Amino acid sequence: MSQMTVRNIPDAQYEALKQVAAENNRSAEAEVRMAIALLVRNKTGEGFGSKLKAKYRGVIDTNYQFVRSKDETEPMVFE
Repeated sequence: MSQMTVRNIPDAQYEALKQVAAENNRSAEAEVRMAIALLVRNKTGEGFGSKLKAKYRGVIDTNYQFVRSKDETEPMVFE
């Protein structure tokens, strides 16, 4: 695995990072790894469509393309 050093993190941001990490029962380092994973997950092909393809591999044709609708919709209202 790759490694990285991040320098010059403002104290207030580092303290906030440690607080968020503690709330999530993680170390500050693990919290940064999680933040990076969340930031780049759609760039690495691990979005919802990829997860669907992985789940149904062997059930549907491997060349099937999941197409996201571009239609505008109204948000759900729960009352």
